[in-house]
Amino acid sequence: MKILAATALCLVPIAAPALAKPAAEFSAGVEHQSGDYGTGEPVDLTAVRGTVRIEEGGFFLYGSLPYQRIEAPGNVVGGGGTLLGLPIIIDPTQPDTHEVREGLGDLRVGAGYRLAGPAGIGLAVAGEVKLPTASARRGLGTGETDVTVAAEASRTFGAVTPFASVSFTMPGDPEEYRLRDSLAVRGGLAARLGRAARGSIAYGHAQSLSPLVPDERQVSGRLNVGLSDRLSVGVHGNAGLSDGAADMGAGVQIGWRLF
Repeated sequence: MKILAATALCLVPIAAPALAKPAAEFSAGVEHQSGDYGTGEPVDLTAVRGTVRIEEGGFFLYGSLPYQRIEAPGNVVGGGGTLLGLPIIIDPTQPDTHEVREGLGDLRVGAGYRLAGPAGIGLAVAGEVKLPTASARRGLGTGETDVTVAAEASRTFGAVTPFASVSFTMPGDPEEYRLRDSLAVRGGLAARLGRAARGSIAYGHAQSLSPLVPDERQVSGRLNVGLSDRLSVGVHGNAGLSDGAADMGAGVQIGWRLF
């Protein structure tokens, strides 16, 4: 049984092999993150996300668009995440009164290539562009285009695959506040847990895009299960290890293979 992992933002989704034939998947899911991210005030982020992913050989393309709800101080801006972490930034020009905002998030589109390297090492490179479809006036996004480049290496030993990823994000330049480039790294283990099940656990560290938010350190886990030749389900969770990370987060995603 061949399934696409129910996520589009991993370079090598749960160490899945490259698909020899063209394949496409649509997935929909909901995720929630909660914490104070070093602000001293509660921040709750909820997103319902639709994703399309296409693969052929080692090439993959994806696009992802969320509808998001932010319950936080007014100076907390959503859509600040890099490819490997950090979901918020701070706009010091806005008041810090608690409020609720919701609406369309930023569209993310990306492409990459996976290949077999020397000594059985799997390699992947990818690029992602965050397009400003979220409202900057309502604090749902920065109103600017961000660009991220990333790479991942992995090596399979039987059913277990250690992996390590690195990404570098270059944010746009909002007029009201300053952002900085962000380097993020992640490492962990992925494993085949059955004929149609894959899981992973990872540690990640990401530099904050905003100088007013601490860097993020967190652990995360993911499980993807193929329910049929076309249908898959994925669940994931994370726990923060630093002030700049969400205290906890969780999500579920359903994928449907189109062809």
